[in-house]
Amino acid sequence: MEEAFRAALLAHSGLAALVGTRIDWGLRGAVPSVRLQLVSKVPLYTYAGRIGFTPYRVQADCFGGRYGEAKRVARAVVAAVEALTRPQWDACFVEGERDDQDEDADGKPLARTSLDFRIWHHS
Repeated sequence: MEEAFRAALLAHSGLAALVGTRIDWGLRGAVPSVRLQLVSKVPLYTYAGRIGFTPYRVQADCFGGRYGEAKRVARAVVAAVEALTRPQWDACFVEGERDDQDEDADGKPLARTSLDFRIWHHS
């Protein structure tokens, strides 16, 4: 799921126009950028065994040099996630959004908008 999700975000033209290829799991690149983190993965089972859908919870941290830039990136990430389609992506929901700040390697402040997604992926 991780590779397919990153590829889907990179393929979204609106998001790519803002961050280029600076979308990665666990890493924060130069801003603007998106850092993805897997929060949870809970495979579903029946008595017959594992079924093909798995719900994931993914956090996307959207970074910008200023608040407005971080928000534009966050809105583009939401648009990219809402564009995910079947059969691979059964459902994708925004479960939360919050604003915060971070620092770059030199201690310079960065704006951050964090998004939580529930993603049902068909494996």
